[in-house]
Amino acid sequence: MHLIPNTIKLMIAALVLLSWATPVYSKAVNRTYPVIRVVDGDTISILYHGKPEKIRLLNVDTPESVHPDASRNSVMGKKASDYTRRRLSGQSVSLEFENRKRGKYGRLLAYVILGGENYNLELVREGWSPYYTKYGNSDVYHEQFTTAQHRAKIGRVNIWNPANRDLYETQASRKQVAVAGGLHGNVKSKIFHNPACRYYQCKNCTRSFSSRNAAVRAGYAPCKICKP
Repeated sequence: MHLIPNTIKLMIAALVLLSWATPVYSKAVNRTYPVIRVVDGDTISILYHGKPEKIRLLNVDTPESVHPDASRNSVMGKKASDYTRRRLSGQSVSLEFENRKRGKYGRLLAYVILGGENYNLELVREGWSPYYTKYGNSDVYHEQFTTAQHRAKIGRVNIWNPANRDLYETQASRKQVAVAGGLHGNVKSKIFHNPACRYYQCKNCTRSFSSRNAAVRAGYAPCKICKP
């Protein structure tokens, strides 16, 4: 007579533990929200539950186009912004969320679903953004993002096309290269440093880059100490 209650308790405990271990993910529902403004390639504003909300698209990072420091904006950033404007202006979209619903600037962090398709993935597939993993891999779409980026690189689409290098570089990155004389990348850690960094001449820092964007395109991450 005591086996059934104990079994139920064990099942409840197992379900609780499983819920703690499983990443929080919110699948898009049928509800859609009108896009009221495209800020740039990876940020839009929608009417969300009756009020305007900015959406920062998860796992993408298009080149800058509206940064307050104009030297950080680029022609390719403008092109990425124009692409998102053509695709999303006047549309209604659904949202999917992962672990964090809002970022440090208060914006909603989400996958934007347009016509049943993940628009974030589209940006990577069309070469407007790398698969951006600075804050972690996608819990649900990691394989799709990886495949999309691989194909965009092979196809040399947009930011991956060497012919677009001058469009992708910014005034700030060109100035940095002119003053500093280039960046060094650690071929093992895949981290790059500027000349003022204590790790600039490290044993494995044998790869040189002409700019920050060139290093990022090659799959290297900026040093958290020198912040190139």
